[in-house]
Amino acid sequence: MSDETFLIDCPMCKARIEVEKKTGRVLRHWEKPLVKEGSDQMADALKKIKGDKARLDDYFSKAQGDMERKKKELLDSFEKEKKRIKDSGDTSRPINPMDLD
Repeated sequence: MSDETFLIDCPMCKARIEVEKKTGRVLRHWEKPLVKEGSDQMADALKKIKGDKARLDDYFSKAQGDMERKKKELLDSFEKEKKRIKDSGDTSRPINPMDLD
């Protein structure tokens, strides 16, 4: 909401409307929020936030585990390749593509 607009809560439909002061034109309209009768809105919101936090924590811990597993796989394959090169006795350097000019 800026200085050129104001918000109106409709007493009939309980919707919220943003209106431009100069022209009276409706800029935005929000529908009435769906509220369960007899329930505590704050408790429901807190429960939803805790559920979202738990879901995100699970997601990030799984992602961290996947990254650790991938890192271990890459280190293992690097060590295997290093061992293969050492066992083959090849001490020559690979061709540098920049030297091919």
